Amino acid sequence: MTPPLTVLLIGAGTRTRKLYAPWLSGLLPYQGRPVRPLAVVDTDLDAARTVAAALPGAVAALPRDLDGLLSGHRPDLVVVATPDDAHRDYVLQALAAGCTTLVEKPLANTRQDAFALARAADVSPARLLVGHNLRFTNVHAHVRALLADGRIGTVTDADFHYTLNSSHARSYFTRWHRARAVSGGLEVTKASHHLDLLTWWLGSQPVAVTGLLERRHYRPGHDNVPADADIHDTLRALIQYSSGTTVHYTLTSNAAAEGYICTLYGTDGVLSIRYDARSGPHTLRLNTRSGDDRRLVGREDGTHAGADLRMLHALPPALTSATGPFATAAEAALSVAAGTAMYDSSRCGRRLPIPQPAISGGTR
Repeated sequence: MTPPLTVLLIGAGTRTRKLYAPWLSGLLPYQGRPVRPLAVVDTDLDAARTVAAALPGAVAALPRDLDGLLSGHRPDLVVVATPDDAHRDYVLQALAAGCTTLVEKPLANTRQDAFALARAADVSPARLLVGHNLRFTNVHAHVRALLADGRIGTVTDADFHYTLNSSHARSYFTRWHRARAVSGGLEVTKASHHLDLLTWWLGSQPVAVTGLLERRHYRPGHDNVPADADIHDTLRALIQYSSGTTVHYTLTSNAAAEGYICTLYGTDGVLSIRYDARSGPHTLRLNTRSGDDRRLVGREDGTHAGADLRMLHALPPALTSATGPFATAAEAALSVAAGTAMYDSSRCGRRLPIPQPAISGGTR
């Protein structure tokens, strides 16, 4: 019988309550390797106790207890689900203890911290997995397969327009994400979703960006937005990839519906994706010399259109080998670099190169 996967959870916030606690408590319809929670660590001990109380055998602990928990229990997996600015120290601590780690996206809130984690992962015997969960959505895996099969040839240009509904968008301006010093801004948060998808689909790295960021809708002092909210709500960027592909990317944050339309233009055809984040189905339209092919892909149940549960199912084999679509630390660091370069470009008003993480292997 396969022994249970022992898991130490760092962070007792919303992401943990919606995904990791239900997984570790057995409430999700999870059919993978059995799991055994060891501890819940948080700076708020009451929050840690609340989560741990629902997890059989788990204890609540403070960050000062983490070294002892790591050395005393040697968990199979450490999950880091804290605010983004705390990722760096926790991940470094877990890797130093030789523990395979899954960290929520974005990898970090700054390029410097993201690159530091990519370097640490490159030399660590433990694996660092980054939860770029949209890679696991059924329709996104389907798109990757179509492009890998060369169904539209080489992608030369793409348009990617994401719309956030107003209630979802407003939430970023009323919780900890509202502070750029903590989250890196929506450009970092969404680069780790949307630009990462493009990187994964294209098999190519973003190398330069011209960005234009604005604050149009969620202003401090209005509609319950705190005065310290300093992130932008409207993103526009022109991104160049190493393959020569040019992508026009936009994010609109006051829409009625949530999802995106992406059109990929290739040398042998065009692929259009309409992604419905709330209800589905998702729509793919493939136009090639062979004709017009329209496909509906059902939206799976669960958070992030079913991607989160698929990600959990993919965890056990990924702990020991580079399997599945998990983002590597280098890929995740590049997403952060693309987001921060978008912000810097908007501030200086010119096209900027996107720094690349300097690591030896690029696979961990």
